[in-house]
Amino acid sequence: MSYDAAKHPVLSGRLLLGLMCVFILAAPSRRTLHAQTTVNVSSLAELQAAVRKSNQAIVMKPGRYALTDLPKRSRSIACSGSGNTIELSGVYVNAPVGATRRSYITISGAGNTFKGGVFEDTYKSGLKKVTDFSSYNRNRSTLAKGLRGAAVFAITGDSNKVVGVKLTVRGSFPYGYGSIYGIGADNAYGLDKRCGILIKGKSNTIDRCEVQQRAFGHGIYMQRPADKTAIKNCLVEGVMRASKDLYIETDPGDLPAKSGYKLPLNRNRPIPRDVMLPLSEDGIRVYNGGGSVTVSNCTVKKMRGGIRLYMASSATVSNSRAVDCGHTNFNMPRRGRITGSVGNFAYGPLSDFRLSRSRQRIELTILPSPNAVGTHNVADILGDDHNIVFHRPKGPIAGKLRRIVVHGDDSTIRNETEYPVILQSSAGGNTVVSFGPVTDLGKGNKVSRLAQPNSK
Repeated sequence: MSYDAAKHPVLSGRLLLGLMCVFILAAPSRRTLHAQTTVNVSSLAELQAAVRKSNQAIVMKPGRYALTDLPKRSRSIACSGSGNTIELSGVYVNAPVGATRRSYITISGAGNTFKGGVFEDTYKSGLKKVTDFSSYNRNRSTLAKGLRGAAVFAITGDSNKVVGVKLTVRGSFPYGYGSIYGIGADNAYGLDKRCGILIKGKSNTIDRCEVQQRAFGHGIYMQRPADKTAIKNCLVEGVMRASKDLYIETDPGDLPAKSGYKLPLNRNRPIPRDVMLPLSEDGIRVYNGGGSVTVSNCTVKKMRGGIRLYMASSATVSNSRAVDCGHTNFNMPRRGRITGSVGNFAYGPLSDFRLSRSRQRIELTILPSPNAVGTHNVADILGDDHNIVFHRPKGPIAGKLRRIVVHGDDSTIRNETEYPVILQSSAGGNTVVSFGPVTDLGKGNKVSRLAQPNSK
């Protein structure tokens, strides 16, 4: 039986009024399903319990706390709840090296915002800066003790935000030698790494975070099945060491002496005396299967690789800075894009175009590196069909003018700097416009000169 509103105007009005009341009464109940309950905590044990539940505004009392306040077998803040805002502004957590052997901050839930907090790995002796690497690496219980390769902070859930967190990461074996004794299963003397932030979930954001990396391991890195990661306004900083200093470690138990001052995993060649060794791994790194990533307004200093994204499914970098890194400052995947960013070549190339990934769109300002150490070039352009612009900053460029070397085909390169461009015999079909001199050893390349450098 059908209902005709025109024949029953009074009933129609009552029905409409009733439906409106049902909607008004129902609306608040729907909102309360997602409302956050405020929970105040004043100990790590209370925080640990709270983050297991969902839909809360968790506020921790500012102050100093120690990871050792928690039971030995339960020293982790495992955020398994979802929809939480976890506010740790003014909170400092001391995490003594050796107090735990696993990640001690984890987010496995979804849709959480983890805000603030300073987490510092500390040595029981009070040591802040390692200068005696011989003694350091002999103490495997309270100094050179890592997390078996794990990160201090691990995110496996989806759609989480980590905002304004500072990590100081200490404790690994060996430390002080970079990667010369191995980085994975293939290592000479055993390996016990400790990393900063690991991302394995999807659609996660790291914002305004700082990682002071003082252990062998990555700063911020992504592994399968991570995807759609956003990293912005972050700082990752490591430490460099002159390779010649390894020769002052003469005790038979010191790793350089034990190896006969050779590189045991590299044809037993002598340890070089004229390079700088990064004591950590990469600043921002994507592994195979780590999905897509955007990096914006970030700075990476003194790591092995700076912004190292060549294994990403796609990657965009904007307004970022990578300087003083040991192996490379930037590298990108196929179709990767860099805009408005800067880097140098002090200890490694500006970019090494790892695995010849092609079709990159790159705009970089090359910062002067007058005291560059090593024999590397400014950049080694591998792969094909790139569109690259190199700017120069204002002011003079001092020091030896190292080379920009092109190996691949069909790229368009605009070099607004004094650095010379070398088109190798393998390079063909490239279009190069350069202020610096160009040497063309290839075939079918088009070369023209800029009348003056273009400072940015």
